[in-house]
Amino acid sequence: MREKNEHPVVSRNAAILGIVLALLVGFYLGFTVHGLTGKSAPQAPQQTAQMPPPSQQQAAPNPALADRIKAVEKQTQLEPANTAAWTELGNLYFDTHQPDKAIAAYEKALTLDPRQPDVLTDQGVMYREVGQFDKALACFDKALAINAGHVIAAYNKSIVLSHDKNDNAGALAALKALALKNPNAKLPDGHTVTEAIQELSGGK
Repeated sequence: MREKNEHPVVSRNAAILGIVLALLVGFYLGFTVHGLTGKSAPQAPQQTAQMPPPSQQQAAPNPALADRIKAVEKQTQLEPANTAAWTELGNLYFDTHQPDKAIAAYEKALTLDPRQPDVLTDQGVMYREVGQFDKALACFDKALAINAGHVIAAYNKSIVLSHDKNDNAGALAALKALALKNPNAKLPDGHTVTEAIQELSGGK
């Protein structure tokens, strides 16, 4: 049985779901973000609340979200080829801490359009939430295959490798690969990827 996960990963480019300020030594955290939601055209970024660590998450009742979920569920039934609707449904399940449903909804969206690095990253976060770390890593790798400079996918990959797979060398390699594509990349807490590499390398 794995240890309780105290290190939330992050996803999504379009909107920040939360920023957790700690880095690599002792704490190696992130924020959670979602991809495009709701309509076929991109939406303006919308900021939402921080995602707590998985061990602390509780699904609080939210009538507005519940109503929206019902509406989007109906929309996906009426429009099964609507990629944006499936993505929004995944995001809603994500935000209400229903990882299995989120994974399935994201899979529908990815079946319709597999080249969505943000959706892949979100799905990876949900796989990590249910303890399927290898599948989480596979999602992040797919996102990076589409966009090698995807900061959040690379960061999430390093978190899972370091904290869930006890593979600090792999985590360091993930960050170094990001640095090759974008040496000035900023991580969620404001540190650069170069600073993160130095921290993970023990200050060397």
